[in-house]
Amino acid sequence: MTRTVNLGPADQLSEGEVMQVSAETSGHSGDIAVVHAEDGGFFALDDECSHESVSLSDGYVEEETLECPMHASAFCLRTGVPETPPAMVPVKTHLVTVEEGNLILHPGTPHPEAAA
Repeated sequence: MTRTVNLGPADQLSEGEVMQVSAETSGHSGDIAVVHAEDGGFFALDDECSHESVSLSDGYVEEETLECPMHASAFCLRTGVPETPPAMVPVKTHLVTVEEGNLILHPGTPHPEAAA
């Protein structure tokens, strides 16, 4: 059985906001950025940009992408694929569900639309 992490009420994260979940909390190998997209969906990506060691949780949500604050690579929230350079390598996605009003992170379980 895979580990899940209850992150608390889903309404604590406003649309367009990002929350960093530490590796200690998630049990994952690195920090995870949990995003409330502008369309209302919740997504999670590895928190480190694949171009440079920069925290994506400090980035900017633009529709269904998370933009790195350093060089502006925009990663698709559904697939982890970079949509703009300089990043060329996808970041891993993690499934986020809402259960009884709470955000549940499934570290290591990719989003169903994630890149293979």
